Amino acid sequence: MQASSKGHLNLLVTLVFCALALSATSTAQQTKIKLVHATTDHALWRVDLKSQGYPTNSDDLQRRRGFANFDTISFVSDKVIATTFITRETIPTLQRRDDPNHARPYRLHALFLDALTGKTLHTIEWPIDDPNAGIFPRHDGGFLLVTSEKIASYSTDWTYLKEIQFSDLHSMTATLGGIAESPNANFLVIQFLTGNSSLCSRISTDTLSAVPANCGVLEVFTVSDYKIVEPEKLPAENEQRENTASHAYVQHSATTPGASTSGRAQSPDQAPAHQTICNPCAGIPQFINDDAMAVYSPENIRVVDGAGKISFSQDFNSKERWIDELGRPLRSSANGQRFAVVTNRSPFVDNSRSSAIHISTGDIPAEMPLDLEVYDLSAAQWIYTMRINPEQVHQIWGLALSPNAKKLAMDSGGTIQIYTLP
Repeated sequence: MQASSKGHLNLLVTLVFCALALSATSTAQQTKIKLVHATTDHALWRVDLKSQGYPTNSDDLQRRRGFANFDTISFVSDKVIATTFITRETIPTLQRRDDPNHARPYRLHALFLDALTGKTLHTIEWPIDDPNAGIFPRHDGGFLLVTSEKIASYSTDWTYLKEIQFSDLHSMTATLGGIAESPNANFLVIQFLTGNSSLCSRISTDTLSAVPANCGVLEVFTVSDYKIVEPEKLPAENEQRENTASHAYVQHSATTPGASTSGRAQSPDQAPAHQTICNPCAGIPQFINDDAMAVYSPENIRVVDGAGKISFSQDFNSKERWIDELGRPLRSSANGQRFAVVTNRSPFVDNSRSSAIHISTGDIPAEMPLDLEVYDLSAAQWIYTMRINPEQVHQIWGLALSPNAKKLAMDSGGTIQIYTLP
């Protein structure tokens, strides 16, 4: 009996010790991620694309791609980075444009790099008629090629799968407007403009099945798996921020195949076509995941949920730094846990508004990069800050977070570099 009691006591002590150990481990796991400070001088690796055919002195040519729609760099998986650029082709002086075999004036180049080493894994080139072209990751792996004429789907081993022509989605009189992808790469929304109206198609990145979606005429918008959100109006350059009445409106797309309305978009007979979700909320909205958006202006960034509640807000001193809201300076990870945003050095020494430096909705993310920050939604704080060395990185043409949010990639104009996140 005594031996049995002693054994029970030892077992009880062991269980208590294990419980304390587990509690300590749980507490450690719940500790917020510490802020890491880094510089662009210490990349995991760096690759100069000029050795791969990137043309020198081609900034004007590359800008014609339309950076409001296309990224120069993206993760097609946690292990593979895709980067793209265009070159101008020499074409015969005499040829018929309506000839299906006519020589195209441009060529889109895609290089697929190993995310760990920077080694080139594969390259593909496409002749194109219009420089507005690029690629988007697919949810199940692989990528989509989007040109001014079509969308083509490719597998993870770069095999061509299928395509759809834009002429099958709209009238021949429509022109290509905006393009936006849901954060998890499930859907791509293509906007077509015709006169003073627009129509959108929500396209599955896996199957290329397309359904109509309600959308406005602004080329700037953001999408989730269930919603389309756009600013009611963009701030004019000569308006003061306090006088700007920009509101974000959500437009439900209930015709998406397989979309559930539980806890997300309501059915058409339950919800209005437009619903105010952030008022006032000046700036450009962008989905981080299906339930949260970032809304940013030159002097402010906020994290907003689907009900319009602001969970985080930060103001910037425009004398020190500012965000180019028309340059798409923010990128999220496909897992919906983090986003990165790049800010510019301010050239102003007085109270002039930094937004006056905007060029167009085709701005690159940062013309005069100062720093880049990564925000973690679960930690509810900035967890990474990178100071840009202006002698090494003159501009930021593209940035991307890996799907698992563990790596950050940057395109500084033909030079690709990658960094490890905490």
